[in-house]
Formats: sequence, structure tokens, C-alpha cells
Amino acid sequence: MKKIPLPLLSDTLFLFFAGFLFFFCVFRFYLRSFAAALGLGLVVALAGATLFFLLRRARLNKKYAGYAEKEEAEKFRFHLAADCPENNVALLAKCLEKKQLSEKNEFDESSETLKDMPSSPAMKISGNEIRTQDGVTYVLFGFEKATADDLAPALRSTAKNKTVYANGFTEEAAALARAFDVKLSDGSDVFLLAKECGCLPDTLISPPRKPSGFREKFKFRIRRDAWRGYLFSGSFLLLFSLLTIFPIYYLVSGGILLTISVIIRIFGKKTAD
Repeated sequence: MKKIPLPLLSDTLFLFFAGFLFFFCVFRFYLRSFAAALGLGLVVALAGATLFFLLRRARLNKKYAGYAEKEEAEKFRFHLAADCPENNVALLAKCLEKKQLSEKNEFDESSETLKDMPSSPAMKISGNEIRTQDGVTYVLFGFEKATADDLAPALRSTAKNKTVYANGFTEEAAALARAFDVKLSDGSDVFLLAKECGCLPDTLISPPRKPSGFREKFKFRIRRDAWRGYLFSGSFLLLFSLLTIFPIYYLVSGGILLTISVIIRIFGKKTAD
């Protein structure tokens, strides 16, 4: 990820504050110099926050590496469902034709018989069907999953190779397809095929935009409100350790509460709206 996620940045700043408060109170207990305790507290807290940031960012990068492409594929699936069937058939036919030509070129170049390269199989389009010498393809993209009834034309066909494209399939449809040796492919397969062939549309029919305001971005953080009480209690005990004659109890108790606050703040379970 090129940009720093705001939740990661807020967690890092929160951890830095909590760590600084704890270590400053600990060093102030052992050191007479206020400045030395302040400096050491800042250094240790900064080191811990930096280490947390690097480790957490690496983990998030690994976890969300394919999220951008998945989001793009979902938008493409919505486009296929919203677009008219004629456009979907034309797009898929173009992709299949380019793929066939590409495979022939690769084969002929490897065998050095490019001059004798045969032409691509004749392709006939009728309604939602794409017929070639290799078989027949049915295009059934929609917002709902394709049902067993939708697969009826493919089941009746006598073609050797039969493929049905849709955004999804019901369990009954999938079972029938296995029984009749019909290949099923969804919108994600078409996305990869179109991307490989360079046939992705320049403009997609986009789904409704989700709220992306400041409040929405931090909504899931606000719901983790349990950390506030631990933070207040831990901070109060740590600050009180600077005034009492026997500060060890307050340092230990405050440190434990502050640690619990950090854990809940970062890893706490989201609550329902």
C-alpha cells in the first residue's frame, strides 16, 4: 500500500502515547532528573511505536495485496450484470477470439510455421450464444445467480464443449452442470480473460458509491469504546504514582490497565450498529 491507512496511523499514535506515559512514569520513579525521564520515555515509546508500525504495515500489505484487484473485479461483475446482454456477448466473443488467436500465434511461433497459421475458428453469435468450431458458449450475466432453468439450453445442446458464463450459479444449477459436463465460469473469470486480452471496457457501469466521509472511516473505531475506561484508569494510576510515596503498585496496575486499553483499542471486536 502506497498510502498509510488512517487506522494504522491512529493505532500507532495511540500506542506511542500509551507507551510514553507508562515509560515516563517508570523512568521518573528511578531517575531524579525530570528531563532524563522525559527523554528516555520519548525514545522508548518512539522505538516501540515505530516497530509496531513497520510490523503492522507489512502484515497489512500482505493481507490486502489483492484487495484492489478484487474490488476492480467486483465492479466489473456489476457492470456485466447491469449492461445489456448484447454488449456482454460482444465483449466475451471479442475476448475468446483474441485468446484463440494468441494461442495459435504462440503455437506457430514455437513450431516455426507462422506462414501456414490457420485462421481463427468461425464464430457465430445468436442471441446469448457464441458458437465456434470448438463448442458453444452461453452468456447469462445478471444480478441474480443463474438457475437450473437458465441452464436448460446448454443441457439440450449436442455440442461437445459447452460453457456457461454468469455472475453466479445456484446449487441446483451447479449440480446439473456437473452431471451434463457443462463448464461454469463466473464474472471473475471474464474479468481475468478481458484483462489478459486487453478488452476491459474504458467506462464501467459503477455500483452505488459507499459513504466515504470522515465519520464512516472511523465508525468501526468509535464502536470499540471499551478501551476508554481502561485508558482513563491506567493513566490516572500512572500519574498518581508520581505523587505517592509507594508508587510501585500504581505503576504495575496502571501499566496493566494501559496494556489492556491498547489491546482492546487495536484488536477489539467490532460491535453491531
